[in-house]
Amino acid sequence: MATVAKGWRYIDTGELRDLAIAALAMAFAFSWRFAGPATFGNWTGNFILVLLLVIVSVIIHEIVHRLVALKFQARVRSKLFFSSVIAMLFITVITNGWIVFAVPWAVTVVPWYFHRPGKPFPKWHLGPRETGIIALAGPLSNFFIAAIAKMLIPSLGLIAEKLMVINISLAIFNMLPLLTLLPVVFTKMTPFIGSRVRDAPYVEGEFVFFGSRSLWAFTFSFIVAGGLCLFVLGVLASVFIAFMLAVALWIAWHYWEFGKPEAPQLI
Repeated sequence: MATVAKGWRYIDTGELRDLAIAALAMAFAFSWRFAGPATFGNWTGNFILVLLLVIVSVIIHEIVHRLVALKFQARVRSKLFFSSVIAMLFITVITNGWIVFAVPWAVTVVPWYFHRPGKPFPKWHLGPRETGIIALAGPLSNFFIAAIAKMLIPSLGLIAEKLMVINISLAIFNMLPLLTLLPVVFTKMTPFIGSRVRDAPYVEGEFVFFGSRSLWAFTFSFIVAGGLCLFVLGVLASVFIAFMLAVALWIAWHYWEFGKPEAPQLI
């Protein structure tokens, strides 16, 4: 019986390196805009604050992934994409920090058991739907961190605002699907350069999309609507509006995917 390392606390040095690079890159991107005079001291202080907030957000994101994976007899491993880091920094610069494409890393999901000769299949089958649920846990945790940060704005002010923005960006951009197709298109358009793409970047929303499109439609619309509402509304109003919109879009998606039921024909 082949196994992999178990337990939600397990993390290897490669993961720590990737998460450290991702946190530093995101901190640089999120600290691009700051209040006050544009001095080196102000930027440094803002960068250190944002770095701490990013680290907290990433740690919670990863812990929730691992706790949910534990329920499905699996573990997750963080993976950095340097192409995504470059894309994030490029978009940050050209938008002057208004858009931070916060997806420099994603997780891979590995089951504990690969072979169990002579024994029945494990109780929890790690199929596409289960993998999607594990992947969904991270962005959802960021959305709820953003909601908590919104409630803390009256007492913490700018610190809570920055924490909210960081986690809304992490939640929304991590739920975008189909980024894997971009290197494929790039390869077709530029064979000489594109053929050298070895490691296509992806985001966690792709696991959710291919695991259950109806689950993705509901959660993606909930996170996007709720995240945007948090900028202008309170937490309860944002969650309520996001939930109602998500239900409506889920019904529309379900209706579009399966179509109208055929009326019985009388013979």
